[in-house]
Amino acid sequence: MINEDELYRKVESACRFKSVESFNLRSRIHKLRWFNRSDIWVKRDDELSFGVSGTRLRKHASTIPALKLKGIEEVVIIGEPNSNNVLSAAQTLTENNIKITPFLLGPPVRRQGNLKLLSLFVDDDEIHWIPREEWDDIEAHVNKYVEKENEQEIKVFVLPEGGHHQLALPGSLSILLDILRNESESGITFDHIFIDSSSGMVAQSLIAGAAAINKKVQFHIVVLTGSFETFECGLNQIVQYTEEFLQDSIEAESDYKLYYPAITKSFGGTDRTIFREIKSIARNDGILTDPVYSAKLFSTAKQAIQDLPIDGNILLIHSGGTLALSGFMDSPIPGTETSEDSY
Repeated sequence: MINEDELYRKVESACRFKSVESFNLRSRIHKLRWFNRSDIWVKRDDELSFGVSGTRLRKHASTIPALKLKGIEEVVIIGEPNSNNVLSAAQTLTENNIKITPFLLGPPVRRQGNLKLLSLFVDDDEIHWIPREEWDDIEAHVNKYVEKENEQEIKVFVLPEGGHHQLALPGSLSILLDILRNESESGITFDHIFIDSSSGMVAQSLIAGAAAINKKVQFHIVVLTGSFETFECGLNQIVQYTEEFLQDSIEAESDYKLYYPAITKSFGGTDRTIFREIKSIARNDGILTDPVYSAKLFSTAKQAIQDLPIDGNILLIHSGGTLALSGFMDSPIPGTETSEDSY
């Protein structure tokens, strides 16, 4: 079993904390005014960057330095049109002079939200739209493109959906180190930590990292895509990646509980209920959340804390992605006359 200092040194090296390439991976915590309790906090990873959502920035913090060391000139990134990861990658890759080539789930849709912002980074003819009926064969489409680029001696790297790749592991583990810093500086030890999961990598890395240093805490994971079984399969892979990265076996097991969203359960689904929740969070706690990720985390956490009940110090991780909110607010919400009327 490794200790916290050893974990920090390995993550520091992989993410180039001391170099000019380092990202700002320190976010604050503050209290939430929920249920007249004084033991519920939020970690503001949404504040790590204006444009790049927090958990994506963490993943890119180790992915980008590794790509540069490999001499990668172009990255193919796979995702949906309004993916937070695609927009985040467009920013960090462009900043580091690496070309981005998006392969997006098609057909082309109206430009709004993240897709509209993505158009600032790439032209329409640089986007490869893959029809939904061919999406299961996305790997074949990408491989064909990569072969053509390789023929021109262009070094290409393929980043899967959600940036879920072994190179992203050290950056993903940085969130655990930052929580340990929050605890040390505030004098608070968190008994429960809530985090949302789409590709699942940061949540899975948090669980694996805590097990590696034998940190006692219960994790509450809101699974936004896929099933509980899919998440646990991914967790097993991340545990293996973590053991390889740390060059140590993980004997302990972290305590975790999985949830599906309490409202608008379909991924990307929105309705008047979720926008009322977004408005409530803004009015009561001064926090902007998005309808796909963070608002569902907050609403599910509220229900879990009330229903279980959950005792001890509680931390919610706001992973960011609030830029996506603008796209949803630009369009009427189904079942309402205007987007403003809905909330």
